[in-house]
Amino acid sequence: MISLDEIKKKADPGYIAGRDFVRLDRPLDKDRVFDNFIASYSVYYDVALKDHDNGSDRPSKFEVTEGFDAEARFDSKSEQYFLIKAAKVADIHSAEYVYFALREELKLDDIKNLDDKAWSEGISHVVPGPDHKNTDAVLIVIADRIDEDAIEFVKKTKHSKNYRMALHGYSNYRTVAVELSTGTAYFNRQARILMKLVGNILKEEKEISK
Repeated sequence: MISLDEIKKKADPGYIAGRDFVRLDRPLDKDRVFDNFIASYSVYYDVALKDHDNGSDRPSKFEVTEGFDAEARFDSKSEQYFLIKAAKVADIHSAEYVYFALREELKLDDIKNLDDKAWSEGISHVVPGPDHKNTDAVLIVIADRIDEDAIEFVKKTKHSKNYRMALHGYSNYRTVAVELSTGTAYFNRQARILMKLVGNILKEEKEISK
């Protein structure tokens, strides 16, 4: 049975969600938002930080790609079996590379450069083959202020690629830009699946800062 608190939570998640944005009602703190993103991704991803003291000691398995402040990597192979364990069907390889950038002001030229680098670096890890399902790239920018033309660029960004007509897998691209001064996160179309996650991360920052 669903409790009254659960009903209220679903009715009011703590943020306003539109077609391509999530908004809170106050400015947000950069360090807290960044740390909450890193904490969320660290549960399932390998995370590396660059030039940022988050108050904890996380050993890194790799170096952060130049131009970014942090990077998260998920790389998993799951084996499929038919009816019994011995009847193995295939190895399925799925991976995601997430690039984080911190900015005071995000301008159009800057987001274009970050976008190009995140996409090219993400798909550079692709090893196409019958067992490859997907290798995706994600760009998350956290900025004090975002220029209007940069916001429009984020919302319209689209990259995708398939390998041998998707027989050897595919790559998708998601981009999220958080504007701290307005408490708003903007998403491209493929990143809309992250809206609930990002909304909860921003809401958590709001609750911590009370």
